Amino acid sequence: MDSTLDLQRQVQVANLINKINTELSSTLELEAILNTTCRLLCQTLNCSRASVIVQEDGNRDTLVTRGEYINGEYPSQIGLKIEAQDNTHIQTLMSEDTPVSEREMLQFPGLGVKARDALESLQIKSMLAIATRYQGEVNGILGLHQCDRPRQWEAWEAQLLQGVARQLGIAIDRARLYQTSQEAAAQEAFLRLVTNKIRNTLDAQTILQTAVEGARRLLQADRVVIYQFQDDWKGRVVVEDVTESWRSVLGNMGADDCFSGEYAHLYREGRVRAINNIDTDLDLDACHANFLRNLDVKANLIVPILIGQNQEGDLPELWGLLIVHQCRGPRHWRIRESHLMLQLSDQIAIAIQQAELFARSQAQAERESLLRLMTERVRSTLDVPEILQTAVTGIRSLLDTDRVVVYQFINGQQGKWDGDVVVEDVRQPQWSIIHQKTCDDCFGGEHSQLYLQGRVRAIDDVANDPGLDDCHRQFLSSISVKANLIVPIVTKPTHCQQGQLYLWGLLLAQACDEPRQWQEGEISLLGQLAEQIAIGIQQAELYNQTKKQAQELQSTLDRLQSTQLQLIQTEKLSGLGKMAAGVAHEINNANNFIFANLHYVQEYGDSLLEGLASLNTDTAITLKEDLDFDYIQEDFPNMLKSMREGSERIHNVVRSLQTFSHLNEAEIKPVNLHECLESSLSMLRLRFHANLTIEKDYSQEMPQVACYPGQVNQVFFNLIENALDALDEQEQAGELRVRTEVLSEDWVRVSIADNGPGIAPEIRDRIFDPFFTTKAVGSGTGLGLSTCYQAIVQGHQGKLYLNEAFNSGTEICIELPVHRRDCT
Repeated sequence: MDSTLDLQRQVQVANLINKINTELSSTLELEAILNTTCRLLCQTLNCSRASVIVQEDGNRDTLVTRGEYINGEYPSQIGLKIEAQDNTHIQTLMSEDTPVSEREMLQFPGLGVKARDALESLQIKSMLAIATRYQGEVNGILGLHQCDRPRQWEAWEAQLLQGVARQLGIAIDRARLYQTSQEAAAQEAFLRLVTNKIRNTLDAQTILQTAVEGARRLLQADRVVIYQFQDDWKGRVVVEDVTESWRSVLGNMGADDCFSGEYAHLYREGRVRAINNIDTDLDLDACHANFLRNLDVKANLIVPILIGQNQEGDLPELWGLLIVHQCRGPRHWRIRESHLMLQLSDQIAIAIQQAELFARSQAQAERESLLRLMTERVRSTLDVPEILQTAVTGIRSLLDTDRVVVYQFINGQQGKWDGDVVVEDVRQPQWSIIHQKTCDDCFGGEHSQLYLQGRVRAIDDVANDPGLDDCHRQFLSSISVKANLIVPIVTKPTHCQQGQLYLWGLLLAQACDEPRQWQEGEISLLGQLAEQIAIGIQQAELYNQTKKQAQELQSTLDRLQSTQLQLIQTEKLSGLGKMAAGVAHEINNANNFIFANLHYVQEYGDSLLEGLASLNTDTAITLKEDLDFDYIQEDFPNMLKSMREGSERIHNVVRSLQTFSHLNEAEIKPVNLHECLESSLSMLRLRFHANLTIEKDYSQEMPQVACYPGQVNQVFFNLIENALDALDEQEQAGELRVRTEVLSEDWVRVSIADNGPGIAPEIRDRIFDPFFTTKAVGSGTGLGLSTCYQAIVQGHQGKLYLNEAFNSGTEICIELPVHRRDCT
């Protein structure tokens, strides 16, 4: 009976081993192999849990649970790490070739505290386990657990476990070889990707970001960064890839005060630093360990990024570090991971060199382009603001700095150094100083002499520059300057003797956010541009001087021509005035006779009518009927009234002629401006049409104004006539408004407005120029408004201007002083 049972069990063991072997042969994935083995064993032997722990790569003393099957409600062991040095049970298994059976697991001799705690947390009471091997080397441990009771493991169960362990050892090694080949293929693909990126782009940021993202995924790390060194071995993280569980350290991740030139020298020699556990690494000093703890780092892999060929007796430049962080816990870094990071750092170094070479070439091309542009601008334009703005905009973009300004000294030729920022280009609006008072009170003659001699001042750090006095430091800080690059703009004014130069101003590039180290190429570029600006300024000043002289000559010619025509016009108006005065005198004399006799005519007529009315004889009655006496008696008073009104009208017209005839008066006298306006309106009455509305808004407080009456009359006449001309050009009803107002005790204003088409904005600045007219050829001389302007502004020290706020036509305003010293 026992032999039969023995035979059945042997067949069962053989079948199970074959089945497991078949399952293991169907996959090369390590987790699938281990989980399948655990499931089949646990189901066959009806135990609580089956698990497989395997060695971590490159570390024989640390094992981690990678496969498991649980039969019941028991805790999982997956991911649990076991240190062989602290566990006598593991050490026994690794030294034995046969399974180790233990009915009371907690009674196993020599178990440490950690091992007992692990057994209790996993509820293990009994265990049957064996080490798996390949070619005599242990590569894992296969264990069966009973958690609900102590269990006495039978011999056939140990035999079955031993047979499975032999197959499992081979499968684990085969899976690891496959995993290694897969990882190697992935690494090669990743390196090809980075290499292709280097070939296809010259953008270093893109290449670096691709590198850290790929490295983190390949190594399954928590954070991968590239740290670039700056001054004194300080620096910043320029790219990073980090899982969501851990904080970002992009930018300034804090100063590693433990890093010094000694460490830098080691990394320049190619040192790779692998820290498996910052808490147990004996070579890690406490200072650096605390720095890493602040970044949540438990394990660290550091590879140098070296730039430049290694010349004989010289070391390459340590550009930065490629750093892998493990934050979840300690990690044993494998040799192939270090090799991968070294290969990656070599590719990164190549990329950085190519990108920097391209950037230098591009910067040089941009500098040359900007210089060509400035040279072309200097040759093609004489507009100094345009030249300066082109310069500062191009420089700020090219140097990628925060602010570029041109500061011009106002009285530099006289030894005074106050001035203003005349143009600027800024990165952010809050750094603008274009409308601020920016006089540097510390700037004096000694500085000007240095700049005249070609001095260029590069200040990398305003706060710490030893050559900067406190006065100038405070001034720069007040306008947010952290670093300053200054070149002089030296030119020769057009009125100076040959060879005499002066300091026109300064061209400044400024960093406002943080200090900056100015490069030689940047300093050279700024100096060359300052020379081009100086040439442009000198050419523009010479052109402006020539243009001013030409304008003065043209102005003189215009004044002579205008004066000549005005003399002719004045003579004509003077003759007209004399003729008007003579005609008015003759008409007035005749009208006086008529007006004086109207009284007697009325008396005589009234007497005759009354006498005739009293006669009742037949002859008188017949005479009344023949004369239509009733009509004559009724109409005679109306006829006399009409004659009196006509005589008064003749008197008013004569009076207007006499007022207008003041044109030939050369002396200044107090004048009633309302009478002048009325005389001009009267003279132009024949031009009033039926649909014209005239609005008069005369101030009741208007004083008499000391003026030349003839000139003022001429101005009013011209302005009203211009308004009527404008109204003739439209079909709608015309409106003419004449208004007077008292501005103060010393000034009055007269405004003449119309609702005509108005004056186009583009010609408003020219309407008072001599000979400028919008009328058709032959319809105007262009002297009307010019004559008015000269009469009011030059002749009376008044003001004549167009009211640009008037939107419904045209309004011309005249402001006159009430009093003059030459009029009593």
